[in-house]
Amino acid sequence: MEKVFMELVAEWREGEIPAMVERERQITPIRGVAIAVVGPRRAGKTYLLFQTALRLGRENTLYINFEDVRLVGLKPEHFSDFLKALAEAGNPSVLLLDEIQNVPHWGRWVRSLLDKGYMVVVAGSSSKLSLREVPTELRGRYLSFLLLPFSFREFLKARNIAADITASPASRGRILAALREYVEMGGYPEVVMRPDLAQLLLKSYRDTVAYRDVVERHKIRDAASFEVFMSLIEASFGNVFSISAAHRRMRGMGLEKSKKTLANYLKYLEEAFYIITVPKWGPGKTSLLQPRKIYPIDPGYLPKGQWGRKMETAVAVELARRGISPKYYRGKGEVDFITEDEAIQVTYASSPDEIDRRELTSLEEAVKATGKRPLIITWDYEGEIVTRGIRVRAVPLWKWLLFGS
Repeated sequence: MEKVFMELVAEWREGEIPAMVERERQITPIRGVAIAVVGPRRAGKTYLLFQTALRLGRENTLYINFEDVRLVGLKPEHFSDFLKALAEAGNPSVLLLDEIQNVPHWGRWVRSLLDKGYMVVVAGSSSKLSLREVPTELRGRYLSFLLLPFSFREFLKARNIAADITASPASRGRILAALREYVEMGGYPEVVMRPDLAQLLLKSYRDTVAYRDVVERHKIRDAASFEVFMSLIEASFGNVFSISAAHRRMRGMGLEKSKKTLANYLKYLEEAFYIITVPKWGPGKTSLLQPRKIYPIDPGYLPKGQWGRKMETAVAVELARRGISPKYYRGKGEVDFITEDEAIQVTYASSPDEIDRRELTSLEEAVKATGKRPLIITWDYEGEIVTRGIRVRAVPLWKWLLFGS
């Protein structure tokens, strides 16, 4: 196996790295702690490792893809061969280990490499390298790095459009056209680069999540019932989803699954980075059975033309990218997101007259209940709306995605 490792080292040193859109978030390797890149399938984890190598210098890094057919049959006793190959390669300080889940007892490999002073970054399949497996394998010696599909800023970079806050009317028009494309087809890198294949690619991603990351991984015997449950989830994108309502609906179809089983299905989809769940704002602990708002991990998964839901999804994904875990408000009315500082309503409007009065009334109620600052994210209106003594700031979605609140 030492010969194979040396071949891979030589190929890395001599090979070309394909062109790619530079991601905004950067990995900073740390001694003694592994960086585990997690996130949805096809979000660009491999390219992020390449980007890290280019930034740190290829002479200081080594990239190994453990899905290489030459590494089939790799065993724990081959670890010494790997160490010898590293020594012959000059002991690069940073190891970028892709598809690490293919290494038997991969956690032991990584911990041993850390003990020997290497800085290690790992990435791999969502079905094997998730927020559940990483803590088990690395036993606290890791930091997770969440990589999601392209942000809107990265999308503009892929389209060679400047992200300019002082945009001229023509430049603003280009940004709005790009935003419409972004919320329509989403930010998966391959989809962005191959828009002609967008629907086929998204369907393949969805089916892979369903059957490899959930059905196979969790050994679900009744795949047909899970598929029905998943379709109910998808029909609820952008809305509140109730386990109890899904249970009644499936029972009416002759599918008997316990509420606990359905709650587990929901958790599996979230762990597979297919959905984002947003709990209800309020005191006390949040039960998994309590109704939650459900969003896909990418707006491209929503049917065409659902602009309001697609905008909400873009906001939900961006909040996740920023490390914010929002809640939704429901009283007499409903507000989309409650963060630590703001009550956020999202609306497909380009002028104050297009904003539904009910949305403002709900925002007023949420502000009084939560004490948060009101914000309304519009399609293309910026200004201030005064409603019953409350000043509501309005910001266009493109500006919020690019520059924050």
